[in-house]
Amino acid sequence: MTTRVDGMASSAAGRYPAPAPEVAPPPAPPVRSAAARRRTSRKSLVLSVLLVLLGGLLALAAGQMLTARTEVLAVAHDVPLGSTITTEDLAVANVTSDPNLSPIPASQRSQIVGMVAQVPLSRGELLTGAQVGPDSGFTAGEMLVALPLKEGQFPAGGLSPGQQVLIVATPGSTGSTIGSGTPAADTDGARDQQVDATVAEVGPLNQATQVTVVDVRVSADDGVRVAELASTGNLALIVLPAGR
Repeated sequence: MTTRVDGMASSAAGRYPAPAPEVAPPPAPPVRSAAARRRTSRKSLVLSVLLVLLGGLLALAAGQMLTARTEVLAVAHDVPLGSTITTEDLAVANVTSDPNLSPIPASQRSQIVGMVAQVPLSRGELLTGAQVGPDSGFTAGEMLVALPLKEGQFPAGGLSPGQQVLIVATPGSTGSTIGSGTPAADTDGARDQQVDATVAEVGPLNQATQVTVVDVRVSADDGVRVAELASTGNLALIVLPAGR
């Protein structure tokens, strides 16, 4: 009897698995107290305020950079080309800084006085370094004219700044000395085509065109006429003795 019961018990044990052990539930998340939540809210608020203040400071700094003003030199009244700059020729202007502009700072006023206007200066314009320079002998009442010359239109020995030259009109392909096709009437007309000038600068030879550009200083009364003559190419330079 006992053996049968034990066999039945043993058979039942093999047929039904043992119950699984109980697993403990995960711990519940800690419950934050109201005080802790208030501390977190205050930190977030302070951080937000600091970010707003930082953004405002950056915007203010950027605005000041864009609207920064500086004192620069301006032209007080018209100054002719070649005139020496005097303190009365200069004024101080307060302008917004602009990287595209390069006016001369007002602090350099004493350095500009005594320089020579390299271009005509108009009242009210800002003064830049390219508009003034050291005295190069260019005086008021003169004009600077560029002469594009080829071989044979000036001496083979070349030209040098400061040389005195005579600009002479030469007959073109039609025999004209003024480029209009009308021959010169007499020697007085030919003499009218002669202009005294001073060599200011000699450019390099352009290998492609075989042209050398020579800048000459001429009287303001002759400037336009010489420029028109230069446009025809019908001219030549004669070097004059020094001291003539």
